[in-house]
Amino acid sequence: MKIHPGWRCILKDYITKRINWKVVIISAILFVLFIAVVLPNVSAYTEEVVGGLGSPDTSFFYSGADLYRIAESYGEDGRSNYVLLRWTFDVVWPLVYLFFLFSLSVQLSKSFKSKWLNHIHWIPILATVFDFLENILITIVMVIFPVKILWLGNIAAMSTLAKWVLLYASFALISVLLLGHLIRWIVAKQR
Repeated sequence: MKIHPGWRCILKDYITKRINWKVVIISAILFVLFIAVVLPNVSAYTEEVVGGLGSPDTSFFYSGADLYRIAESYGEDGRSNYVLLRWTFDVVWPLVYLFFLFSLSVQLSKSFKSKWLNHIHWIPILATVFDFLENILITIVMVIFPVKILWLGNIAAMSTLAKWVLLYASFALISVLLLGHLIRWIVAKQR
């Protein structure tokens, strides 16, 4: 009798079989278009309609108190616009970078035999989870303002920090994998 490998193995096999260089190229094109076209326009629009002391989700580190100062600086209309942007643009953007980082990390790790590399695709997934948690918590802060729940702001700040650390880790690991592929290619050429 054969034992069922579990949903995680089935899902991983399903995903890795469908991710190839064509998928990675499509995700890369989408990622670059978003960075080159969408992000600058959304950033300019955000500055125009929100104003204030900047955006907490683009900061690497801030405190709950800082978040409430930012919320106050936005004013009522700015807070409403900020929330609208979090639930339009900032739902799509994390999915775009997840698609790129996930597909690239899966594709690059396929040819390496190290077991831990089979799990690096979880890093961009976790970054996206923290990005969505950040959006939820900052939305709550903006909606309930002027009520201040400092621990809520602090958890939002920790979510932002976790998001950035995991995103940087994703890019660092992808860089290491690319370097590994380059070294393999150079070694193969010298034989």
